[in-house]
Amino acid sequence: MKAVSVKMTTVTRYQRGVSLVELMIALLLGTMLIGGVMGVFLSTQQTYRVNDSLNRMQDGFRIGFQLLTRDLRNAGSSGCTNNGRVVNVLAGNAWWADWGGSNFIAYDGDTVHPGVAFGTGVGQRVAGTSAIQMMYSLSDGDEAIAIAHVPSGVNASFQIAAGANISEGDIIMVCDQSQSTIFQVSNITGSGGTNVIHNTGNTNSPGNCTNRLGFPGPDSCSASAGTAYVFPPNAVLSKFESASWFIGHNGRPETGGQSLYRTSVEQGGVVVEEVIEGVADLQFEFLLLGASNFVETSAVPANRWVDVVSSRLTLTVESAHDNMTQDGQRLNRTIVHEVALRNPVL
Repeated sequence: MKAVSVKMTTVTRYQRGVSLVELMIALLLGTMLIGGVMGVFLSTQQTYRVNDSLNRMQDGFRIGFQLLTRDLRNAGSSGCTNNGRVVNVLAGNAWWADWGGSNFIAYDGDTVHPGVAFGTGVGQRVAGTSAIQMMYSLSDGDEAIAIAHVPSGVNASFQIAAGANISEGDIIMVCDQSQSTIFQVSNITGSGGTNVIHNTGNTNSPGNCTNRLGFPGPDSCSASAGTAYVFPPNAVLSKFESASWFIGHNGRPETGGQSLYRTSVEQGGVVVEEVIEGVADLQFEFLLLGASNFVETSAVPANRWVDVVSSRLTLTVESAHDNMTQDGQRLNRTIVHEVALRNPVL
């Protein structure tokens, strides 16, 4: 029998890869896809930054106008109806208690505020921006009612009910239907703080020139100066407020470097507080009694601040983020707000 030879044939299968042209096309398509995704991401990020900045700016406008308007509307309030007969017996001629000419006054961008210096340091006023100062004493439920008044002697004092929120060193305005007087509490005695002493020689600053609280006030700072006066029962004792608003440097140039500041007086000391970041400018205009048009701060005569019946505020706020516009600048918005004064000096 003849043998059969079987020949085994091995079939080799070849695998083909991608060509250079195909690789280049794939890379191009991938780059275009990634570029599109990145474009959408960057656009969304920029939209978020713009919306976030606008929201913050809106919050700044709301807070700034609300707080500044509160001070403006209260300017001149003494807790009674006699804000034209005000006596100041504080020593040292403190600028923040100088009610003599008016209960408020504004300073244009070139005029020095007596308590806020121009400069580049933190909390110093930005040159070219306006400032304003207001004084008042607000009866807001925190006041005390006098039961009796001892007008002279080492225990010159007001007797009040226990539990009043009055402390040694507080600056107080006491008023009745005839007059108001600004003084500093030299001491508190009695159970529950029922005796508010207003004598001279206390250790608090600035202290009192005299314990005579009558109108007109003292011409010189001495214990015997001034006019004797006895406040009747039901006279109102409330804390004296003196507030100034200005644009100051905040030491943070990366977010704009400027803020809206407010000063207040606590027991004879001036406290400076940053209120809103990113405020670029603050300007004022005023409407005088009998006039039909608002005028700039510099156009108000020194003796006519008592005749101002309305104020127009122009506040410019800018975003904390830079590169918000096509030319790489910060967003900024300006809003004008008018405030009627409720307590003109009569």
